[in-house]
Amino acid sequence: MAFRILAGAGVAGVIAAVVVMWVSWKGDVDPAGATIGLASLIVAAVSLWQSRTGPRPSPPAVDPADAPAVDPAEQGERRGQSQVSDSAGSPRVPSPAASAPAHLPAVPAATDRRALPDAATLTVPAGLPGLPRPPAAVFLGRRQVLTRLRKTLTTTPKTPARPPGRPPAARPAGSAGVEPVVITQAAVYGLGGIGKSELALQYAARHRGAYRLVWWIDADTPAQIQTSLAGLTRAICAGADSVAASAATAEEAADWALAWLAAHPGWLLVFDNVEDAGDLHPYLGRLTGGHVLITTRRDTGWTDMGCTPISLEVLDPEPARQLLTRMITQAHPTRPPGRGAPAHKSGPAEPADLAGLAEDLGFLPLALTQAAAFIARTPGMNVTTYRTLLRDNPGKAHAAAPPGGDGERVLAQVWTITRTRIAAQNPLAPHLLALLACYAPDQLPITVLHHLPDALPDVDELQIGQALGLLASYSMITISPDNTGRGPGCDTVGVHRLVQAVTVNDLPEHERQTVHARAADLLTAELPADPNVIDNWPVYRLLLAHARAALPPRSPATSQVIDYLDASGDYATAKTLQHQRYQAQLNHHGPEHPETLTARADLAYYTGRVGDVAGARDEFAALLPLRERVSGAEHPDTLAARADLAYWSGEAGDPAGARDQFAALLPLRERVSGAEHPDTLAARADLARWSGEAGDPAGARDQFAALLPLRERVSGAEHPHTLTARANLAYWSGEAGDAAGARDQCAALRPISERVLGSEHPDTLTARANLAYWSGEAGDAAGARDQFAALLPLRERVSGAEHPETLAARADLARWSGEAGDPAGARDQFAALLPLRERVSGAEHPETLTARADLARWSGEAGDPAGARDQFAGLLPLRERVSGAEHPETLTARADLAYWARRCRETGADGRSRDDA
Repeated sequence: MAFRILAGAGVAGVIAAVVVMWVSWKGDVDPAGATIGLASLIVAAVSLWQSRTGPRPSPPAVDPADAPAVDPAEQGERRGQSQVSDSAGSPRVPSPAASAPAHLPAVPAATDRRALPDAATLTVPAGLPGLPRPPAAVFLGRRQVLTRLRKTLTTTPKTPARPPGRPPAARPAGSAGVEPVVITQAAVYGLGGIGKSELALQYAARHRGAYRLVWWIDADTPAQIQTSLAGLTRAICAGADSVAASAATAEEAADWALAWLAAHPGWLLVFDNVEDAGDLHPYLGRLTGGHVLITTRRDTGWTDMGCTPISLEVLDPEPARQLLTRMITQAHPTRPPGRGAPAHKSGPAEPADLAGLAEDLGFLPLALTQAAAFIARTPGMNVTTYRTLLRDNPGKAHAAAPPGGDGERVLAQVWTITRTRIAAQNPLAPHLLALLACYAPDQLPITVLHHLPDALPDVDELQIGQALGLLASYSMITISPDNTGRGPGCDTVGVHRLVQAVTVNDLPEHERQTVHARAADLLTAELPADPNVIDNWPVYRLLLAHARAALPPRSPATSQVIDYLDASGDYATAKTLQHQRYQAQLNHHGPEHPETLTARADLAYYTGRVGDVAGARDEFAALLPLRERVSGAEHPDTLAARADLAYWSGEAGDPAGARDQFAALLPLRERVSGAEHPDTLAARADLARWSGEAGDPAGARDQFAALLPLRERVSGAEHPHTLTARANLAYWSGEAGDAAGARDQCAALRPISERVLGSEHPDTLTARANLAYWSGEAGDAAGARDQFAALLPLRERVSGAEHPETLAARADLARWSGEAGDPAGARDQFAALLPLRERVSGAEHPETLTARADLARWSGEAGDPAGARDQFAGLLPLRERVSGAEHPETLTARADLAYWARRCRETGADGRSRDDA
């Protein structure tokens, strides 16, 4: 108003000055009049000029503390980053409103401002830009979730809330309000970098034509939401009354935007990176007739608001590999996908290498795009080199931005900011995350963390649960219900492997060591005391991966885990852990320390258990002189090494040599330990067994008959060792020709085992297997078959479907099915068993080779002698290479080959006997 008055005064002054000067000139008036008129003219001109060019009001000063902090985890690509995306993992960019001033200009008094246009009648300007940037060119692996998102937005009706007494808003025919949709994340599958913003951007771009308006809202804070809605008002009013829109306060402009949205159905709003569901309460209740798409890291509060949560997971392996391939080759289009590297690089980028890198990165979109951009833009870098960097220095790899890239957009920075936010709310949560980073990524029982109060008395289980809940709400972890039947309170927690790597890397070295030690202590406290008790195996099985990740190899807890693996039949994993334990002892103590020698002996044992019986024999042969030199020739550990060497010599095909070695060991045991010491009795049992294996079953029977009363006197009539001696006596009685006697002894032993050990103890099940076997050998093949058929499900339930004893029971059932008159059934059962043996024990394990021999035999018995001949022809060189040319099993395979070759000659090419032709 002041400007208008000044302008009016200027115009009037000009007219008056001209009149005075004209009159003075015409009327010959005193020159003083002309002077006054000229001065008036000058003053009027100055006033008029000031009214048109005077200074405008400046915006008020902004306190930097009022500017909202934006998490780069969901920020857009800036400063020259490529728009090739991470397949729903590309960064979030500012909304279209973000390019406008963060604060609206100061506004004159309300009585002087022009009113905003009528929201009900104003239409959207043509070509209104509603998205922050074009969608990424490479977008893979999200078709299903895009389809689900579209279906949810277009088919889920919502009755919008309205104040009491207010009638529902009128809507054009065919329009309908749709329930807002929330893109949430379930811990590992929805943390920062999973691709929420890119998914929303892709959806909005693909379906833009279906909406009257599409508008992107940065929603990190309430202030940003209001600013983005005010930006919507300015954008809509740009062609109608931009002055009024600019003059409105942010609150007024945001309210006008909501009124416009209520009056014009058919829009899509994207609230990107919502930190708190409560930030949307002032808006969602006022929105009708459109679609609301929300992206957020938080997984709580959305259902209560009437939203439909959709969890976004990592990519599947193949889309992840294709994403790497296309991003790298798009940067260097002359190279075929997956072939070689750019000219300035060295080393191939074959599909297997890219697939391996995708797996290394946990199929996380942001990690994939970061790696691809780094490889594509960094001279001298290729997939192999990057994988090496990732393995040797993961912290450096996750913090490395590509040349020209945004350092704030790398994984390390993304999750560091999230952890900082979490720490501000709950200081215990980052410590728990650091502990979780020490374990395997998936399915850690939460009960492990419940041992933390032992180390931190001020912490209790309630506080632990609250801290875990906060971490889960930010999708830094995932909490899953227990599916092992352990009962309530046994939920499990998982962490993405890259979150683990970044978290551990960010810890100072001294704190890292402390956290690792505490994680090992917590897991040790959770391990059951006795790994040989079958009821404890499910807990050990659940903790195995975490033990491998967190326990020091030299710790007693690692020894417990190895004992569990031995008891449960997982010899391959036991050997792997034992090799790590031996190496750790060697590095710590040196090659001849007793602890190192014990670890070496255990490694040799597991070498034999995985099928390399000759390797085990050779290891013990090399170990024995070391034991003699370090401990003495008659030290118990030295005598144990001698016994092991004898045993594995026999298993390697030299039963006579094993017999002779035990014969030489027995008097040493008697002199050192005493005639009735358990180790001496064990040596007597070994001598008896290998005497039988060397061809003297009657001698073995007699030795066990002499041993049994000693066992009964020393250990008791029902001690497990005594029962084992009785079982051995029965076995060698049968091998000596008395199958019926063996059957009867086994029948008498079974109820004792059931009473002493329990009906499902592994030794009781072995007693049942022995009874079934000798029933068959005594002439009752059908009875043997039926007993093994009843035994097999027990073995599967007690020991597991792939335990060696279970597989042995399957082999026995197959064999006695054949013996009972069903050779085709036996053949088919062995055909099903063989791949299990190969997977569990290895293709060249002796038991696998035995399964191959059984399959060949029953193929022949089922009417295919040529097939049997060919299978034995393939088996024989394997037997020779694995066991040696003179091993009894090799000699048996050679005899079987000769037998079926002769049968082929007798039957002719079509398998029918000439006598039948």
